[in-house]
Amino acid sequence: MKKITYNLMAMAVAVSALGSCSDKWDDHYAPEAAGSSDATVYEMIKNDPELALFGKMIDIAGYSDLLNTSQTFTVWAPSDASLASVDLSDTDEVKRIVANHIARFNVSTANPAGQGVRMYNGKMLYFEGNTFGGVAMERSDVLARNGVLHVLTERIPYSYNIREYIDTHAETTSISEFLSRFDELRFDEASSIPLDIDENGNTVYDSVKVQYNRLLDHPVYGLGNILSEDSVFTMLVPDNNAWRTAYERIRPLYEVFDENEAVADSVSDVQTSLAVMRDFIYRARITSPSGKMRATSGTEISDMASFFAGAEKINASNGMIWLTSDVNYPMEETFNPIIRVEAEDPAGRVRVGNTTIYTRVISTDNQFASEISEGSYIEVLGASASTQPAVTFDIPNTLSGEYDIYAVFVPASVDDETVTGEQTCLSFILTCNNENGKKTEKAFSSADFVTEPTAMTTIKVAEGYKFPVSNYYDNLWLMEDGHDASLINTTTKLNVKTNVSNSEYNSGKYVRRFRIDCIYLVPTQK
Repeated sequence: MKKITYNLMAMAVAVSALGSCSDKWDDHYAPEAAGSSDATVYEMIKNDPELALFGKMIDIAGYSDLLNTSQTFTVWAPSDASLASVDLSDTDEVKRIVANHIARFNVSTANPAGQGVRMYNGKMLYFEGNTFGGVAMERSDVLARNGVLHVLTERIPYSYNIREYIDTHAETTSISEFLSRFDELRFDEASSIPLDIDENGNTVYDSVKVQYNRLLDHPVYGLGNILSEDSVFTMLVPDNNAWRTAYERIRPLYEVFDENEAVADSVSDVQTSLAVMRDFIYRARITSPSGKMRATSGTEISDMASFFAGAEKINASNGMIWLTSDVNYPMEETFNPIIRVEAEDPAGRVRVGNTTIYTRVISTDNQFASEISEGSYIEVLGASASTQPAVTFDIPNTLSGEYDIYAVFVPASVDDETVTGEQTCLSFILTCNNENGKKTEKAFSSADFVTEPTAMTTIKVAEGYKFPVSNYYDNLWLMEDGHDASLINTTTKLNVKTNVSNSEYNSGKYVRRFRIDCIYLVPTQK
C-alpha cells in the first residue's frame, strides 16, 4: 500500500512561533534548574527499561539525534505494552506514531486545558485533567536537560487527516493511487537554513523539502491541501468499489484523439479520474450535509444530502471524511454538466461575412427580464439587404457523449412592444472533430426553425447528437507552465445564420436579422 513520507522537520519549523507561549516554562525549567536531569530526553527514554520499545521506535523513525540536541522538546512516551502490536518494519507507521508523541519546547501539565499543544506532526492535542490526548499519564513533568518527559499508560490514538486516511487504508487505494501521481518534493526556502555562500554568490542551504501535490495544492487551480493540519475540509471519499463503478461510468465521456494512442489513453485516464473526484472536497467541517454548497472545484451542488447519502461519517484531524461505496452523482452538476454559452460574451465568438453585431442590455423592468439570461443578448444583422447574417460560437468542453442542442432567441418586441410581426428562419452548422481528429460539419435546417415575434423562442437544433471525441481542458492542463485560457483550442463550434429566401424577405414574411440570448447543450446520458 502506498504511504506518504512526511517532512516533519518542515512542520516543526512552521510551528516555531508557538515558542512564545512556552517562554516562562523554559525560563523556569532551564537546564540548570533544580531537579533537572543531566540526561537528554532521548537518553532518559533509552535508559528507562519500561520505555525500551518506544526508544527503539525513536531510532527507527530517525529522531534520536533530534531528541539529543540542545533544542527543547517534550515527549509523551507510551508504555511498552501499548506498543506491542506495532509493526516495526513499517517505517512510515512508526514515524507517524513517534511524531504523534513529540512536541517542540517545554510543555508541562500546568498548560491550560483549553490551550492546545501542536505536536511534531502538526496535529493539535490537549491536556484534560491527568490525561493528554485522551490518555492517562502515569508519570509527568520529568525534567531532562533539553526538555520534559511524560509517561503515558497507552499510546495516543492517531487521528488521521483526510489525505493520511486515504493513503493508509486498504479500501481507498484507488483514489490514493490517483492522488499520488501528483506528489513531489519541493525545496522550501523559508524552512531551510542558510549555511554559506558559494563562489557564484548563491546562498547554500541546509535544504528542507516539503511535499507538494499540484492537483491539491496549486494556489489557483488546486482542489485543497487535505494533508494540511492548519486547514479544515470535508471530503466525500469513494472506496475502491465506488471508484471503479464511477470510473467505468464516466470513462466513455473522455474519448480523446491523439496520433499517439498511448498519449490519448493517458489523457483519457487522467481526465476520467479527475472527473470522478474533483467535486468531492469542501472548505468546511460538514457534520450533516444539507442544502446547497460549493465544492473547491467551483461546482455548486444543490442537494448535498442526496450527494452524501449512504456515506459513513469519519472524524479527521483536519475536518470530516464521508466514506462511500456508491457515489450518488448529480450528473448535470458534476461530471457531465450542461454546457452554456452566453451570446453576448465576445470570447470565442466570430462574426461571419458582412454581419454586424450589437450587444444589448435590458433593464430590470423589461417584460423579458426574467427570461433573458444574464440580462443581455446580441442583435445580429447584415450589412445589406441581401446579406444572410451569421455568427459562429465556440462551444467549450464538449465530452464524447450525446447532447440535445438548443439556441434561445429574443423577439423584436423586447425593445418595442408594438413590434409584433418581425420573425426569421434560421439554420445551423455544427463543427467538431471526428474520431480521427479531423474536422467534420453537420448542417441543421428546418422550416420549423422560426423565431416567435413576441415571445422568447427556444429552438432544438439537434437531439441526441453524439460527439465522437471530447474537446475538454481540465485544471491540470491550466497548471502547466505556459498554459492559459488563451491557448485553449475549441474545436466544437456552432454557426447560426438566417435562412431566408429572397421571396420570403421581399414579401416581408421573414427578416434577415435575429437576436440570440444563449446556446446550451444538455447531456442525454443518465
